[in-house]
Amino acid sequence: MSHHWKNLVQRALHRAYRVVRGGSDFGWGWTQGALRVLFAGSNNGASFRYRVLHQSEQLTLQNIAHACRSDHDLQLVHHARTCDLLYLCRTDDTRQVRAAITAARERNVPVLYDTDDLTWTERIVEYCRLEERHSPAEVAAFRAGFRRVEQLIDDVDALVASTDYLATALASHFGKPAYVNANALSRQAVATAEPIYRQRIASPPGPTVVMGYFSGWPKAHEPDLAVALPAIRRVLAELPFTRLRIVGHFDLALLPADLRPQVETAPFVPYERLFAEIARADINLAPIVDNPHRRAKSAVKFLEAALVGVPTVASDLEPYRDIVHGRTGFLAADDAGWYAGIMALAADPARRCAIGAAARDQVLARDTTTVRAPGFAALLSRLIAARRAAQGQSS
Repeated sequence: MSHHWKNLVQRALHRAYRVVRGGSDFGWGWTQGALRVLFAGSNNGASFRYRVLHQSEQLTLQNIAHACRSDHDLQLVHHARTCDLLYLCRTDDTRQVRAAITAARERNVPVLYDTDDLTWTERIVEYCRLEERHSPAEVAAFRAGFRRVEQLIDDVDALVASTDYLATALASHFGKPAYVNANALSRQAVATAEPIYRQRIASPPGPTVVMGYFSGWPKAHEPDLAVALPAIRRVLAELPFTRLRIVGHFDLALLPADLRPQVETAPFVPYERLFAEIARADINLAPIVDNPHRRAKSAVKFLEAALVGVPTVASDLEPYRDIVHGRTGFLAADDAGWYAGIMALAADPARRCAIGAAARDQVLARDTTTVRAPGFAALLSRLIAARRAAQGQSS
């Protein structure tokens, strides 16, 4: 990368990570480039990071200009009047978003909606058991939000998703073209993880084997960990040198009482500290409940652990089917599979190291912004060119 492009990426990332940490400068004006893609989004944690920040980095690497504004920003419509493509990333159906769509339509500019989650159906109430953890008023607000998103997606031209499963669901429900640009690790993530990985593999195995579970949103992931709990219980009972470490938002009251003495906890950490926290684990656990909402998720837990060489045992469902079972991780379809995968790693430090290294090689070869950038840029350029060609034929 030239010094010029390196400076551009570093400045964009500096702004971006201030946003993720809750800074007040959410959004930026046009960067330099041949075409102009306007991102509209909400500061929604990991989704904003992967679907706005990391995808905008891909465009920078391909000399495509981009700007980003909040879905409540009054400047959104102003930028929509000069963009070549309006790219909505999990936005709400706000007045500002509708005004931006109108401005794009007046100029015959394509409008895309991007999501990494099943955000448009009220069945999420069922899939996520929201009624068990939220008040009736909160659940009603969730339902209204899902309906707004569905109405908004109905009015765009095409869709972009983070997985094949999610793209298929979008295309089936809305009858629109749906493309895939999988979540990718940024250059900053790779650079941050590199010394952590080197230090980790240079250190001898410790006396304790730590199974790590990294939780996200509050009141969201307890049922997922429950998928692997029978196997975790067996491992903890049979191997007294093992521990379960839960990092992030998690209601420990939902864990069986007899397991709690063998469970360590740590608070949610900001992204810039996440890789060091993951590296404290020997085995990364990625269980998910088998329902459409979870199957539409992406493999971020695997990607981030692989970057620091921590091997993963994951549910044998769509988000994780790129894991090569037994070589870059383990896939588990039932209690026996979870037990076998965890035991294979817990009992063999050399195997943990080898599988962690293979996982890291896999994600560096296919799951970084540098690798994804040409394909993503080509997709957006093609959609812009197709719209311009159709406009020329009709004029």
